[in-house]
Amino acid sequence: MNRKLNIVLIVIWVGLMLFGILAPADSLPEDIGFFSFIPCFDKFVHAGMFGGFAFLLFWLLKGQRSIKKVFLFSFLFSAIFGILTEVLQLLLTEIIQRKFEWMDFLADNIGIGIALGICYFIVCSKQKK
Repeated sequence: MNRKLNIVLIVIWVGLMLFGILAPADSLPEDIGFFSFIPCFDKFVHAGMFGGFAFLLFWLLKGQRSIKKVFLFSFLFSAIFGILTEVLQLLLTEIIQRKFEWMDFLADNIGIGIALGICYFIVCSKQKK
């Protein structure tokens, strides 16, 4: 992927993530329409947000260092970003009426793991050709 495009995508992605994570609770829709039947749907959203972030970060860094270092850095940086967003929610609880949730952090890390697993599969399938 073009490096400049990847940078633009990751900046937009992070902006959308922060908007969703730090938006006041009363500004978010209570009814999520079609997805209302899925229990804990917000955890799937967390997994998707942080999985997408880790995926974009991996491809941004790929080629600059060894693949192992890129995987490790992508995982650690994404996980640290996840815990920081939860801490921000905790610190801003009075303002945004959102709170720190360990299950959100767990969902973030599951999404990160799945995304990096997909990256690993793509990298390995390219090396076999």
